[in-house]
Formats: sequence, structure tokens, C-alpha cells
Amino acid sequence: MIEYLFKVAGWWVLSIVKFIIVPFGMILKPGTGEEWSWIETIVVSSSGAALGVFIFFNFGQFIFDWLAHHLKTKAKKFTRRNRFLVRLKKRWGLMGFLFISPLISVPISSVIGAKLFRHDRTAMPKLIIAFCCWSIFLSTIAYGMKQIGWSF
Repeated sequence: MIEYLFKVAGWWVLSIVKFIIVPFGMILKPGTGEEWSWIETIVVSSSGAALGVFIFFNFGQFIFDWLAHHLKTKAKKFTRRNRFLVRLKKRWGLMGFLFISPLISVPISSVIGAKLFRHDRTAMPKLIIAFCCWSIFLSTIAYGMKQIGWSF
């Protein structure tokens, strides 16, 4: 039982760091004697991503609040990064950001989400739900690949 919990914790850490590969790694890992079901894969990858979103969204918001309070800010410059973030927020809004967030990673998308959508109380729950939906989608693809004989 404790060994199982350590394996789950390892997949949680990996889902926080690089979410998109976890469902494929859990389902398509050949020769390890370890079988993860479709539902286990969804639960483990979703809960790991939810934990990461919770931590990094709140941590990112804390960092930005602390910096705004303790540092004297100069006039804001329009850098390439700032223009990109403003363009992303204006063109696609929260829904577009939720769509691309798993392609980035949990920590980076959470911190960017805290920066762009910190005044939207639904941003963090929506980000968690988006990662859960992506987990279902990616786990289904990985399970389908396993059924036709693909492995890594």
C-alpha cells in the first residue's frame, strides 16, 4: 500500500511539472509490470494538476502582490512579453488561456493565470476543471493507443 502511494506521489509531481506526458506515461509504459487503469490515470493526473494549480496560482498571486507592495514600480514598458500577454488576454480571454494551458505546464500556466486573471474569482477553479478535462482527453487517447498496440 505504501509503495502504491509513493508511485502516485511520483506521478503527482510529474503531472505538476509536465502534465501532458503523464497520461501517456502511466498507460503506455511497457514492461514495468505496473498497470494503471483509465480511471486511475484520470484521477491521479487530475489531482496532481489540481494540487499544482492551487499551489502555484496562490503563490504567483502572492509574489505579484508582494512585488507591487514592496517595490517602487517605474513606468511600465511595452516589452514583447507584455504585449503578448495583453494580446492573449484581449483576444482569447480566460477560455482561450484554459485551452492552451496544458501545453505550457501547470506552474507556468498557474502563475500566468494569477497575473492575468487574479481579479476573476472563477479563474483558479476553471483552470483546475480545464486540467481535469484535458486529463480525460489525454487518458482516452493514451488508452486508445494501448488498445491498438502502441507503446513507448
